[in-house]
Amino acid sequence: MFNSLIYGQMSSKKAVDMSTLEFSIVAAAGIKTLVFLIYLFLFWRYRERFLGCWTLAWLLIALKTSTDPFVINLGQLPPVFFLVHAVTLVGVLFIAWGTWEFVGRRLPAGWLYAAIFVTALTYIAFFSGLSVTLVLLPTIFLIGLIYIHTGAVLLRRVTGVGLGQKITALAFIACGLHQFDFPFFRTGDMAPWGYLLDAFLRLIMGTGFLLAYFEKTREDLERQESRFRLLAENAKDIIYRFRLRPSVQCEYISPAVEEITGYKPEEYYANSRLLLKIVHPEDKLSLPRFDKLQAPTEMPLAFRLIRKDQSHIWVEQHVVPIFDKNGVLVAIEGIIRDATARKELEQELFRLDRLNIVGQMAANIGHEIRNPLTTVRGYLQVMSRKQELEPYGDNFRLLLDELDRANALITEYLSLSKNRLTDQQPRNLNAIIESLFPLILADAASTNHIVRLELSDVPDLPLDEKEIRQLLLNFARNGLEAMEPGKTLTIKTSADEHAVILAVRNEGAEIPPEVIEKLGIPFFTTKENGTGLGLAICYSIANRHRAKIHIDTGPHDTTFSVVFRR
Repeated sequence: MFNSLIYGQMSSKKAVDMSTLEFSIVAAAGIKTLVFLIYLFLFWRYRERFLGCWTLAWLLIALKTSTDPFVINLGQLPPVFFLVHAVTLVGVLFIAWGTWEFVGRRLPAGWLYAAIFVTALTYIAFFSGLSVTLVLLPTIFLIGLIYIHTGAVLLRRVTGVGLGQKITALAFIACGLHQFDFPFFRTGDMAPWGYLLDAFLRLIMGTGFLLAYFEKTREDLERQESRFRLLAENAKDIIYRFRLRPSVQCEYISPAVEEITGYKPEEYYANSRLLLKIVHPEDKLSLPRFDKLQAPTEMPLAFRLIRKDQSHIWVEQHVVPIFDKNGVLVAIEGIIRDATARKELEQELFRLDRLNIVGQMAANIGHEIRNPLTTVRGYLQVMSRKQELEPYGDNFRLLLDELDRANALITEYLSLSKNRLTDQQPRNLNAIIESLFPLILADAASTNHIVRLELSDVPDLPLDEKEIRQLLLNFARNGLEAMEPGKTLTIKTSADEHAVILAVRNEGAEIPPEVIEKLGIPFFTTKENGTGLGLAICYSIANRHRAKIHIDTGPHDTTFSVVFRR
């Protein structure tokens, strides 16, 4: 490292061809300058601190080597000795500092203290007039130790050591050992080869640094990709990326897609149109065209998907467009979340809200309407008994029937009242069903249907018998009306640790999904003469009993289940 200090005292020695020595020094300086420029570019591009340390170190090393020809020709040691010593030692420390940063550790403070101590010792020896070997020995010994120790740390501390890190570590150790041969390899005819060997080792070190950096970058990217992939594959939401140009292709879709849609990721990779294909036909027009997106969707897009088993689910989607450097849309990335439970809750809240509105209206005006209706009915009955009005008997009966129908409608409205008082006492669901069974059987016989009971042992529950009878009768009559003659209506009860279940199964046609979504909403009906209050009353009764109604429909049957919590 201090060849110039030795060569400055060699003016009387003609054994060394100065032109050859200067050529080797210039070549070494050129190699080190090239390595410096490469690291300068990397530091400017990536702004890593260890790259900054290496860049500064190579600058100092290149500057020190490039000044050696002038020092040799000048032949004067005192004016440049302190500068050469400082530049050399600081450059070595910056290389070590950057390498320790690279492996994720801090440079030991002991090396700084040792550098200060060795510097003081070197200056004392220099001013004491000792020989060059004795003056330079402490510094060269320290530099050699720093290189060897740093190389050993690089081999030992970095997990998964790659080729670049091994080359760098071995170059460090070789440079450290090379420091100890300066009495033999830095003087006389061997001096040019010493410079070239030093440059060669540093070139290997610089190349190894580059390889190690790129290896580390690749490992960091792989680790980061693995981490993100792990998050994506364990997420409950669907995470996807679709390429739009040059051809449409599903590049990635998370495994959650199988749980949500029933289709495996491999099916989406094989058919790039599958995700759009399973969108519900009624919702396709509401989706924006992906090839026209200019910005991420601010609000989630809600739409329905048709699962592989043909059931329908609600999902929400956020979409982010990906553009190339020319502003051309090349891909889309997005997240799809199953929103079925939230949609069902919204529908339930909407249904209950409508029930409450109708119930409040019924509570406010129901009794007021009933009073005049009762008066009108009474007068009609009296008038219908008069002999002179006997020819109008059919008209009176029609009027009375219509009044009774209006009164029954008001009774149904009152059943929706939120504040309706209930008489809930411990009762057995099976007993209520058996007491109502003859009436259901009579209705079934009149329409040529079969009724079957499958009652299991169930515990008593706090029930309002009148309301449960009304709920069961509505389900039974709806089931009978939904079936063709000769079909069977099954009333079933069961129980587990948490609930008692009343199920009414009919063998009618499948209920369309768009109808299921609206069942229980007041005034919604598919019957020509229906009021749309029957199922609304059932939902209101279930709500007052803290029960839930579930509907399971298929091509051959439909089951309405009322789940009472125990």
